[in-house]
Amino acid sequence: MSLRPAATAALAVAMLLQARASEPPAIDVLLAGQFGFDKAQIEEVRHGRPVAVSLPGSMDREFLAAGAIRIEAPINRLIDRFRDIEKLESGAGFVQTVRIGDPPTLGDFAAMSLPAGDIAALRKCRPGDCDLKLNQHGFDLFSAIDWKAPDHVAAAERLWRQYVFDLLQAYRIHGNAGLGLSMERKPPRDTAAEFAELLGSASFIEAGTPGLREYLVHYPASRKPAGLEEFFYWSIVEFGLKKTVRLNHVVIYPVEGASVPRVVLSNRILYASHYFQNAIEVRLASDAPSAPGRAHYLLVLNLARPDGVTGVFGPIVRYKVRNGGRETLRKTLILTKQRTEAVRVNASSGAP
Repeated sequence: MSLRPAATAALAVAMLLQARASEPPAIDVLLAGQFGFDKAQIEEVRHGRPVAVSLPGSMDREFLAAGAIRIEAPINRLIDRFRDIEKLESGAGFVQTVRIGDPPTLGDFAAMSLPAGDIAALRKCRPGDCDLKLNQHGFDLFSAIDWKAPDHVAAAERLWRQYVFDLLQAYRIHGNAGLGLSMERKPPRDTAAEFAELLGSASFIEAGTPGLREYLVHYPASRKPAGLEEFFYWSIVEFGLKKTVRLNHVVIYPVEGASVPRVVLSNRILYASHYFQNAIEVRLASDAPSAPGRAHYLLVLNLARPDGVTGVFGPIVRYKVRNGGRETLRKTLILTKQRTEAVRVNASSGAP
């Protein structure tokens, strides 16, 4: 399903490469054509106020939220904030965030603990019937636990850390295919195929962030764009009814051929113990030509295919997820603007 009711992909890409002394028309095209913003909403963005909307997905399980804001700070400050993921993902809802070393080691996961409810759930897990998301390798690992042994909790946590580490290593070697089939429900889901479908359903990925889809879908075999940097991290978050363990892949790279500085920052959930089969956040930071090097526009697209949104209560759940996702994005835009601009204020005042 196309998400561009007001512009063709060719027009969006062509205007993306133009440069003018006034506000960048390419941003207008992306906001209007890709996100469906009207003139009033675009003006709100230009004046530094957040705008977030829900977009139609290609299927009932697919949710998209888009938003934008102008930030009165150089793009590099935003990138620095993104690199410091442990500080960025802290506060309400974030239990723990740990950036993984390069190369990753099992020791990077030493502080990861499994919520008590998940340990109880693991004891009952069988392929096709499990409250945690696991591939076949996970079921094989946890089948070795002696649940009657006095140290079964320590054994479960040790194997859990091994499982998440193995997922990361399989992804780094084999790409999306290394993540395996998600076996906790019947029929199993092909994570790799679904991720490719997810990216393909959002034309903003190609029009606004050229090269990103190719890189992520074919990772690690795809050509690495010049200037690209990436890292992995794991986190434990508490945004729903259950604490969720996540494994993430962050990619940062400049858009080649852009007439004004533009940088893509994507954050993909490779694995989540609950809720999400596939999810990614794509940010496009574009220098504001009216204030080069001093201000930029931040466009954000969140895509996800959560579970539990079908069946009799599916419409109610979908409504809550869609509205909640839009409001969360709006708050994220505000917080990002505040934290990025605060660096300038602290630097000028001498505060830390």
